[in-house]
Amino acid sequence: MNTKIIFAAAGGIAAVAIIMFLTLGSFSLGQFERPKEVKVIQPTIAVKDVLVTKVDDKNANVQITFAVDNPNPATVMLESIHYFVAVDGNQLITGDVGATAEGFLSSQGDLFPIVAGTTLTVKDQMPIVRTDQTADAWDKVVGGEAKYDISGSFAYRLTASLNTTAEEPDFALTFP
Repeated sequence: MNTKIIFAAAGGIAAVAIIMFLTLGSFSLGQFERPKEVKVIQPTIAVKDVLVTKVDDKNANVQITFAVDNPNPATVMLESIHYFVAVDGNQLITGDVGATAEGFLSSQGDLFPIVAGTTLTVKDQMPIVRTDQTADAWDKVVGGEAKYDISGSFAYRLTASLNTTAEEPDFALTFP
């Protein structure tokens, strides 16, 4: 059999398929289907718990548990949470959970998927050190009497209907 004929037939079939696709566009069972517009609702973040473990007279570990709720009809990718913790106006902790993706080829190992209509719980533990400037606040934290002011921002990305929305809203919370 002549290979030129085979290649010509294959090329003709491919050309017809491309022309049909470009002419008809995307379709489902003969019906043209337009992408549906998805309204993006900003996820919400809350502090679920703050757990303090005293190490010695000058050091303690603080574990903060965040709850991020996804009210959207599609999965949201939580990229990062950047936060600051203060007690009585004294900033005691600066922390980061995850990492903001930098471009298309960035690693997605630090991304947290939040399925539509669910809540993701994320924990982070940071040390605090008692100093002369933070002694009163540190004593309240270790004694279980602190009121925490937690502020920062969280970055997320939602992809739906061929559109990607990436935002990094700020938050300001108190606990308890």
